[in-house]
Amino acid sequence: MSHDHDNSFVNGMFHLGQTGKAPAALRRLLGEDTTDKLVEIVTKERATNPPRVAVIGKAGVGKTTTINNVFSAEFRISHALRGTSEAQLKEFALAGGGSLHILDMPGLGEGIAEDAVFEQIYREHLPNADVVLYVLEATERILGEDQRIFNQVILPALRDGKGRRLVVALNKVDLIGPGEWDTKLNHPSDEQEKSIKGRCLDIARKLSHQVPGLQAKNIVHFSAERRYRLDDLMITLIKAAGKAAWKLPVETADPFELAAPEVRDYVAQVRAEETASGKKAKR
Repeated sequence: MSHDHDNSFVNGMFHLGQTGKAPAALRRLLGEDTTDKLVEIVTKERATNPPRVAVIGKAGVGKTTTINNVFSAEFRISHALRGTSEAQLKEFALAGGGSLHILDMPGLGEGIAEDAVFEQIYREHLPNADVVLYVLEATERILGEDQRIFNQVILPALRDGKGRRLVVALNKVDLIGPGEWDTKLNHPSDEQEKSIKGRCLDIARKLSHQVPGLQAKNIVHFSAERRYRLDDLMITLIKAAGKAAWKLPVETADPFELAAPEVRDYVAQVRAEETASGKKAKR
């Protein structure tokens, strides 16, 4: 198989995994019968075994906004998990078809009695998650309780001993100063971006040092509301999801939709020109 055929095959399989539909190029490479069988397998897997992401965070950290914008998903159905009213299984409809299951876990640190119940919930349900997303506010100064939760509850529950499936997301970086958010570009100013990087690097160092099983590469800073660095968070989640990675959608919410009208128009023009150039190159 030539290099071009290799690329066509990979791109075709990626498209099939994301949408459940086979592009014409893949059908030409594999033939109708083989492609139809692949479509049937992928469709069944997407319908009967959707990707499951456990999301942990205290009230107000932006869990739902994170899920909606990172996965371009829309909250659809909520089911209380059996045995508790404090954890919910939420089903999100994906833009490309199929669904995403979110285990919305209660945040710890609210009280001794509540934590004892919640920790049991973690131990029961986290092993069934393809990837675990722990959302923290990047402006949080006291991390001792979070470190305890990682060491004593989450990592033991994941059972892999190395925290590969755990991603820590530092949200609301747009509130970090000094420096201000550039609302025209929907991007931090140079001064604020420097402050954000410094603050989040400090948090990542502390967490990775105090939590031996937590991998530094799995700590990501972003802003769900501003749609800042959503792609970085998505890529990290995909890498952490292992065998279930192909099921996760890769289309994040567009940050330029929140920029000034003239910026949106300029970006739209550039994208149109790039699309036209790409079509010419394929001819």
